[in-house]
Amino acid sequence: MVTEGHYWSGADFTVHDLDHLHESARSVARLPAQERLRHVRADRWIGYTRATAALERLETLYAWPSKQRMPNLLLIGPTNNGKSMIIEKFRRLHPPTSHADREQMPVLAVQMPSEPTVSRFYVALLAAMGAPLRSRQRVAELSRWVSSPMVPSLRVSR
Repeated sequence: MVTEGHYWSGADFTVHDLDHLHESARSVARLPAQERLRHVRADRWIGYTRATAALERLETLYAWPSKQRMPNLLLIGPTNNGKSMIIEKFRRLHPPTSHADREQMPVLAVQMPSEPTVSRFYVALLAAMGAPLRSRQRVAELSRWVSSPMVPSLRVSR
């Protein structure tokens, strides 16, 4: 048992007074050690002002009526500044849905390779969709495959 003035060693423990914690933190504090660690180490959405503004802009773009040249958004920032988390949050807000004849992926998130090429970009797109890949496909073949009716999730549909 942990008592006031003693340090926790990492083992499971019982704390009688958690009133100083928010209710959501109390429920985590009562978990077994491994579950607490898993919870603490998990990714979290922290809705700071610029992240929320970026997410709102993505929602605006998502609702934009289809036209020849769609508007876009480029997220730029230092490493570990939340760019990937903004995209992941947006992707989770718009999950894929299964239909009898197709999968619909309203948001497709792709991690660009460190040395991007057109070929690697197409491969990353297809891999993110779970499409079957053949080794050593040429850019023209990849382009046709990405644009084909066999890959309906890249067509704009709502």
